[in-house]
Amino acid sequence: MLRLINPLKTSARAFSAAVPKHAYSTSAKSGGTSKLLTIGLPLGVSAAAAYAYYGDKLGGSAAVPEVKAVAAAPKEPIASALDPNAFVDFKLKSVHKLTPNTSKFTFELEEGQTLGMEVTSCVVTKFIKEDGKPVIRPYTPTSDADQTGSFDFVIKRYEGGPMSSHIHDLKPGDTLSVKGPISKHPFKTNQFETVSLIAGGAGITPMIQIISGLLKDKADKTKIHLIFGNVTPEDIILKDELDAYAKTYPDRFKVTYVVDKAVDGWKGPTGYITADLIKKYIPEVATGNTKVFVCGPPLMMKSVCGVKGPNFTQGEVDGALKELGLDSDHVFKF
Repeated sequence: MLRLINPLKTSARAFSAAVPKHAYSTSAKSGGTSKLLTIGLPLGVSAAAAYAYYGDKLGGSAAVPEVKAVAAAPKEPIASALDPNAFVDFKLKSVHKLTPNTSKFTFELEEGQTLGMEVTSCVVTKFIKEDGKPVIRPYTPTSDADQTGSFDFVIKRYEGGPMSSHIHDLKPGDTLSVKGPISKHPFKTNQFETVSLIAGGAGITPMIQIISGLLKDKADKTKIHLIFGNVTPEDIILKDELDAYAKTYPDRFKVTYVVDKAVDGWKGPTGYITADLIKKYIPEVATGNTKVFVCGPPLMMKSVCGVKGPNFTQGEVDGALKELGLDSDHVFKF
């Protein structure tokens, strides 16, 4: 008899078997202070941008006549845990402290589920305050897009940041409402010869997604260089993961760490991310078929690439990247 497998896991039957505020070193000097956006997201993205969604359906299998040979079971489709039209509650599984103010939050998925995320896509989270008003913020998961059973957020706690404080106050077993995904800049295999990533602090989260997505594509040959700025070496989040990528893919991925405040033994560059620094560590930044992605706190964005335009449009390129000759066709601001 032919063995049937239903991808929606129906019950077994007789003839078939039952079968997821700080101006970082990346910022220009300023006489004032800046209240940063909640971390773990493409900084500078508005919650209002969180309502452009897409979705799809799963189908089932149909019965077939009895045959002598046993047919191979079709591969069960991986189900996306997200709903593009509604918030879904996910249970917090564990919390792992990464730096004094940044932690990795792991949330549970059903067995076989993934988040269904694409490269450069994000989600929005929501909770209701005591006054009954909702707080909605976008975040970029840092776990692999194909990971099943759980997913991760890396989030920094900001004083006065309602969502980051809310998430940092969660305990294992508590839930967080999540909706998405939201696509930001879809990638195609070998779309660019080189991709340059400039990140500050929590702005590393969408960069991790790009790095992971491109490197795991065996057909993709894109070369990636990341400049990652932080206040001190202690503030560098996900460094072990980034160093592992650099070791595993030495011909495709390079990372340069920049800090504002060096400590004894620090051998990397110190100071702000300027045009000269970018040109020194990414000589090909403005040549050939290339794209530069930037994400970080507001002062860094202003000095490196210019602020975004009205209604969170990309706006004109300014700052260090303009000085290097790049325009809006070659720069994307998260």
